[in-house]
Amino acid sequence: MFDLHSLDDLSLLAETDELECKLAQGQDGKGEIPKDFWLTYSAMANAHGGVVLLGVREKNGQFSVAGFENSTKMRGDLFNTLNNRAKVSANLLGDADVEEARIDGKLVLVVRIPAATRKQRPVFLNGQPLGNTWRRLNDGDRQCDDETVKRMLAEQLEDSRDTRILDKFGLDDLDLDSLHAYRN
Repeated sequence: MFDLHSLDDLSLLAETDELECKLAQGQDGKGEIPKDFWLTYSAMANAHGGVVLLGVREKNGQFSVAGFENSTKMRGDLFNTLNNRAKVSANLLGDADVEEARIDGKLVLVVRIPAATRKQRPVFLNGQPLGNTWRRLNDGDRQCDDETVKRMLAEQLEDSRDTRILDKFGLDDLDLDSLHAYRN
């Protein structure tokens, strides 16, 4: 997707449906997972996935590195919350999905969020899918309405129907008019 090595690389960035930057300095400047990170996690997981840069400030389309001090604490807090089902419904991340980068001597965490599978969706917050499910559209995290969440829940069950092989059926069992209509 992209590599961050220098301040020049920041000038090439733009927040999109697959990229979000979060300051993540916390009150003491040493680093803290921002509360709005979880909305973005849910949103990207329920869409096409994406990357969150923790420790990068975005203001009016301009990016700058703020960094933070304690990556061990940040990683620990991230994974502790990801594995707390009262906060997040599914942990989609492994250690390889969270990398440290140093830009201009400042520490940044690059968090790669994969898209959730149909069986994992919806990825929601606070133990309740209705009202706590988000989807990434354009450059923002948008709250899903109840109908969208219900559709995601229903699609969890349909996955096995779409992938199941039916024994002892052949081409003679197909309705050719329906097949032609489907292909058109």
